[in-house]
Amino acid sequence: MPYELSTPARTPLHGMGCLVCFRPMSVIASFLLATVQPCFLLATLSRAADDIPCRVERADGGLVSGRLVRIGAAGVVVEAAGSETVIPLDGVRTVESTAAQGVTEGIVRLSLVDGGWLEGSDLSWDGTAVSVTRPDGIVELPVERLRSVAWRSGKAAGAQPVPGEAWLGALPDSIESDLLIVGSDEAHEFVECAITSITAQTVSVVLDEETIPVKRSKIIGLHWLRTAPEVTRSGAVAVDLAGGSLRADVVEWSPQGMVLDGSVRLPADALRRIDWAAGRTVSLVSLATERLDVEPYFGALGRLPGLTAYFSPRGVGPGEGFAAPGLVVRPRTVAVWRLPPESRRLRTTVAPAAGSRASGGALLVIALDDRELFRRQIDARVCTPDFPEGVPLDLDVAGGRRLTISVDFSAADPGCPVRLTSPMIEQ
Repeated sequence: MPYELSTPARTPLHGMGCLVCFRPMSVIASFLLATVQPCFLLATLSRAADDIPCRVERADGGLVSGRLVRIGAAGVVVEAAGSETVIPLDGVRTVESTAAQGVTEGIVRLSLVDGGWLEGSDLSWDGTAVSVTRPDGIVELPVERLRSVAWRSGKAAGAQPVPGEAWLGALPDSIESDLLIVGSDEAHEFVECAITSITAQTVSVVLDEETIPVKRSKIIGLHWLRTAPEVTRSGAVAVDLAGGSLRADVVEWSPQGMVLDGSVRLPADALRRIDWAAGRTVSLVSLATERLDVEPYFGALGRLPGLTAYFSPRGVGPGEGFAAPGLVVRPRTVAVWRLPPESRRLRTTVAPAAGSRASGGALLVIALDDRELFRRQIDARVCTPDFPEGVPLDLDVAGGRRLTISVDFSAADPGCPVRLTSPMIEQ
């Protein structure tokens, strides 16, 4: 029997504020039900890449530049001055494309079970591999890697860089089935179902043993029932793309395409950076501070129950113009971490927590033991067209024992929190 979403007689899903209702006697045909049409995405298949200039950073710190020839089990092959150099994988830290690449902002964003993400102009799924249409071609990946899909609304294209941010933050703590998200970012509903396929026009779901095609125009997102993120293993290699970041254990590349773990296929020229050291990195967000001094402008507020955590450094998810999680530190904070053994580099990007919309600034100082590594005023001006998420940092912390991050007010400035996006310690 067909079903419909309805305003009366709603019941909350898992005690959340978002509501779901199933009602027989359908007007779903006029609201959600779509006529299934044999219309699928038309897209150019992934094409062979032109010459991709690259820079290879060796594990010993040396650099090799040239044309990327291939990446495989034998290593990374680079051509320079008419000869090829083969660098074994255990001697490679990163491979980075130096070709000019624009910013890819897709209509749809896929969040993966291992924390990776991918954007594209559309996607389809016929029950086997998921196909994602992108400007550089087609990406194919197993559906088992998908955790959620969010479509970017037209009005939010410039104001909401991360599609689905609103409803992802409102997901129930306990999920017992796939979820179909309908409505808008401001007023959305979660519908329990089983997702079975995606086409250009519809998403097919099963409700009470009946398969129903739902109009894509009514859907803002999809969420699959998956293993909890904390027990999902991430690959040891980080692969950054134009409009995405993936994890894998095995990476193969040739001018005809890139393959991750033998099952994810991507266009060759989607490559931006491959980092084999990602499995040897520790997020600063996950490390407990050895010492923490926080003194808000109204000092007594920081000692009130419930406000201490607000003023202390805290981890935040994607949003507010930032595509990755980060650490927010407020002025009048000094945080000290004991570095993990054999730490080599601190890599992060720093900006005001409000990004280019920040109205104030703050002084950020990063020190290793008693040696200052970085000092700069952080305000909206650090977010530029080339670096929209702020100033990228790559600091040498080899041989150090303690890392200190200080944020303070600057003269004649109202101050603002500072965001360190993806602060990672490489070992």
